[in-house]
Amino acid sequence: LNSTSPFSPSLLSLGSSRASSPSDVTVAEAPVDQANEPDSNKSRHPQYYFEDGNVVFRIEDTLYNVHRYFFARDSTHFRAILQDTDASHPCVMSDVSCADFDEFIAILYPTDFRQPTKKTTAQWTSILHLAAKWGFENIKLLAIDSLTAHAIPIDKIVLGRRYGITDWLPGAYEAVCIRADPLTLEEGTKLGVEDTVRISAVRQVYGTSKARYEVKYLAGDLKEVFRLEQPSVGGPTSTDDEEDAIKTLEAQVAEARVEYLAGSVRSCATSLNSHNRIRSMTTQRCVHCYPELDEQRVKREATEEKERQLGELKSKLEERQQELVGRQGRMSSFR
Repeated sequence: LNSTSPFSPSLLSLGSSRASSPSDVTVAEAPVDQANEPDSNKSRHPQYYFEDGNVVFRIEDTLYNVHRYFFARDSTHFRAILQDTDASHPCVMSDVSCADFDEFIAILYPTDFRQPTKKTTAQWTSILHLAAKWGFENIKLLAIDSLTAHAIPIDKIVLGRRYGITDWLPGAYEAVCIRADPLTLEEGTKLGVEDTVRISAVRQVYGTSKARYEVKYLAGDLKEVFRLEQPSVGGPTSTDDEEDAIKTLEAQVAEARVEYLAGSVRSCATSLNSHNRIRSMTTQRCVHCYPELDEQRVKREATEEKERQLGELKSKLEERQQELVGRQGRMSSFR
């Protein structure tokens, strides 16, 4: 097997935070082959070549003799591969570096039980990469939890894009966009051209110098600016639902008014007839001259409540329309 330079999942290696889609994470497979060539020129790993191990991995020029149980238990990828292997023929992984594999396997074989997971962002990045690549879901979640607590926003953008950790992205983008310091050359290299340009545009538009728009709008605009989610059916600028609700409520208010007025007229006629039987009336009085019946009061209050709801809905629709017009203006800066 010809030796090739192993892949390293460093934050700089892909050159762009958008270089890999989330769907690539669980289907990526490492080429693992049983080697036929002699291994006399390969060195045993000083820590991870166990005498009672039952599966041998050859990575670069180093042999690892470990326990198949851990790999078959937690990874469907290895469960399938290791069925046809034995300890006498090492499995060769040509696209993994010893440094990255050491970090990963240290999770399976911890040496410090008081602080078994105290690692740097770079170390957790290596672990996250291999865990995602091979389908070790629990180790992947462990890496995500640790990086959530300690990784800086730039790294969260790069890793969040690469491994589909969408919960990181809005907060990380906002932190980078509103900070005082501009992007460095190293950060721009990590992020790639597209994110670097968009972040620079956001910083100019929302407030680091002569802002065109107040920074309070930034959190609401981030997902559209950085395309963090697909637009909903009807588009993000649709007010159709609000307009339909207003039409429905207007019809209900009109119907309630007619019903209330009709009830008032009947009440007035009933009251007049009752009084005429007792004494003749020289002057007819309007409905407002008589106490309001409970039934009338209930209908009136229901009508007034619908009118109040209608007023609030119209006010919210107007605010929503103004907000959408403002957002369309802001988004025009990024097209």
